[in-house]
Amino acid sequence: MMIYKLRQHFGNKCTSVYVNSKFTGFINTPLKQMKFCEAVEQSFKVPLRLSTGNLDCPGAQRSIGFESNKKKLIKEIHEHSNVSPDFISDVLNSIPSVRGITNIDLGLEEHWGNGLKPDLYILYVQPFMITDLMHKLAKSEIIPSIPPYLFLSVCGNIFANCYLNKVVSISFGCPESRKNGGIGKNEIVVGLPFKVAVDLLHFYE
Repeated sequence: MMIYKLRQHFGNKCTSVYVNSKFTGFINTPLKQMKFCEAVEQSFKVPLRLSTGNLDCPGAQRSIGFESNKKKLIKEIHEHSNVSPDFISDVLNSIPSVRGITNIDLGLEEHWGNGLKPDLYILYVQPFMITDLMHKLAKSEIIPSIPPYLFLSVCGNIFANCYLNKVVSISFGCPESRKNGGIGKNEIVVGLPFKVAVDLLHFYE
């Protein structure tokens, strides 16, 4: 199974992401509202389904397309970071956002879904692994996307960027994701489109 192989090479902090999932089996639906990065961390151990009713983060709601209130988001980021609202606005214009999503399943294993394939994988990896990863991507002539933005790391720079643009995405985390999403001091976030993950694993065999 793909997710097992990825965990074998990159560590256990790896989750699958299914957008508008057609999975009909049992999956945990959080009773409390969560941030996207928080749900990603929990899905390393327990599969979760996110929807408009249980996602509580203006940045994630904007990135995933559940709701977009740019003024509210700028105000919240400014209050937490003391970064200029104009700078925040310019950055948000560069971070992609998705439309048409009703739910996202995190952490499902492929054999549970009768052949359903995830859209992408999100991994937390140690920096030394990035060197080897980029070397293997270069063999396939793949250039990863490394957005320089310090906001919306997991939900925007990784999930939305990877899903919309079908690119390998690398992020150094944002204050919110490091606080709530369980990104360790010595970890970097990677988004791998499913097809790239399949091709990449051939280099590890």
